[in-house]
Amino acid sequence: MKEPTHFPVRRLDRYAPNWKLLTESRIGDRILYRFYDADRQPLYIGITHTGDTRIATHRRQSKWWPLAEYIAISVYPNWSSMEKAERAAIRAEKPRFNKAGTQWRQQVIVRLDADPADVAAELHRIARPEFLAELAAHLAQPDQFPQPSPPPPPRFADDGACTS
Repeated sequence: MKEPTHFPVRRLDRYAPNWKLLTESRIGDRILYRFYDADRQPLYIGITHTGDTRIATHRRQSKWWPLAEYIAISVYPNWSSMEKAERAAIRAEKPRFNKAGTQWRQQVIVRLDADPADVAAELHRIARPEFLAELAAHLAQPDQFPQPSPPPPPRFADDGACTS
């Protein structure tokens, strides 16, 4: 599989024509783009296969556009790898204006007969890291969760002593 191409962050000319803002996208049509403010803090991370159109939409509608000073482009070989990279970038960089991809799942079904490593990998993909650390700490101390005491063993009466 072909590897993605990551271009260095560069200064953004917000007034340039749309087609000049994403010159790197000419290498491939699936791009992940990141916008940063003057302090190089992430503003927005997105993906597209219609770069010029998407940039035009941001220019017209995004309230963060006047703050954008830098842009970074990555070109991906397929949509699936680009979506995974976007999700990871949003969670790692926490851009100020992203909505999609910033919410952690609220619930999940865990198969208790599955491979624990697979379950852990899935949880790390969808849950807040702080929650997982707290969960792991609790699971490491099973004594803090007392189990119910079983009832006393049954007593069997002699067959002749049973009363009805």
